[in-house]
Amino acid sequence: MHPPLKRPHPDCQSVIRALEICHSTKPYLKFLGACNDEKASIDICFRNEKQRVRKQNMDKARKKDMEFEKEWQEIKSELNVGKIP
Repeated sequence: MHPPLKRPHPDCQSVIRALEICHSTKPYLKFLGACNDEKASIDICFRNEKQRVRKQNMDKARKKDMEFEKEWQEIKSELNVGKIP
């Protein structure tokens, strides 16, 4: 199974279109494997898309963590400045 094809997949539009054409031109043969090559291409494209999005999200999360850590260090240093040891 694959995710819904109506959702935006900018990297995979040509492959999605090829599968839709195959399904519409071979309505019964699709059940016997006539569109397996197109389906395999979609699986590969979706896998690559998911890896790309996962990497973007991880980079974004790391950047946010670094910003938080920097702000936390500033707060800690401000709190320690006025205290007598």
